[in-house]
Amino acid sequence: MNHEFQKTGLNTVTSSQGFTVEVKFAGGVHYHDAIGDILIDSEWLVNPPRILLYRRRAYVSDSRLNDVYANAQRALEYLGHRVETWTD
Repeated sequence: MNHEFQKTGLNTVTSSQGFTVEVKFAGGVHYHDAIGDILIDSEWLVNPPRILLYRRRAYVSDSRLNDVYANAQRALEYLGHRVETWTD
């Protein structure tokens, strides 16, 4: 049993580590923590079903970006989604 995450909405999960991840079906994964909000570009792929996260250079440090993507991936996997990351 996973004690880190709690499903708090249809496609929203909150972590005991202080962040929330919400999947937007129209596109994008919204990440929120005490530092701020980040919208991760994403795409739903169908065969096999999965979410593709686009990792792009952002206005944040590499270490913050690494944390955001690792946290988002764990949260999405908790919701039952298969996740891939594409780096430009």
